[in-house]
Amino acid sequence: MGFFDLFKNNKEKDEKHYDPTNIKVTDLEKGYLLDYDLETWTVTKMSEYDWGNNFFTREFTIESKGKKRFLHLEDDDELIITLSEQIKYRKLGATVVDYIENNGKPPKEISYKDTIYYLDEESSGYYRDVENENWEELISFDYLNDDENKCLTIEQWDENDFEASVGKTLKSFEISNILPSYNE
Repeated sequence: MGFFDLFKNNKEKDEKHYDPTNIKVTDLEKGYLLDYDLETWTVTKMSEYDWGNNFFTREFTIESKGKKRFLHLEDDDELIITLSEQIKYRKLGATVVDYIENNGKPPKEISYKDTIYYLDEESSGYYRDVENENWEELISFDYLNDDENKCLTIEQWDENDFEASVGKTLKSFEISNILPSYNE
């Protein structure tokens, strides 16, 4: 079974898609609990991105003690996990915002909080909350620092509607003690 076969919703309600003695980050669903950085987080939302050519990625909104983060999973020959938080688009600075307003897309290089990020990938796709069928179109601009352990993403939702997030890459062992929802 492939990685994203786990995300198909055509399974029987009672059939578990994971080994209950070894729940992995790829088994996450809304309502699950997980430990990261000595805190317990709750998965409050599960979203899906469709990048075309049958390539999908998943994003989980996780919350703990009033903090909200986004756990993004991509399986592109290897599992790539990023943890990010939304920032105000304008916090990227006047240079970046002016560049976007003048050119219609972000620059190839962005300096944010003493880190230089380089454009790694520009992707057009569709996004949806898995609880509904409405897909929204977007363009995602993904940036990485030199060491490729920090990431910055700018998403364009409409001609003048941009969102930004900043985060880091994780190893799967950094997420532990995953427990399924008790509402199953």
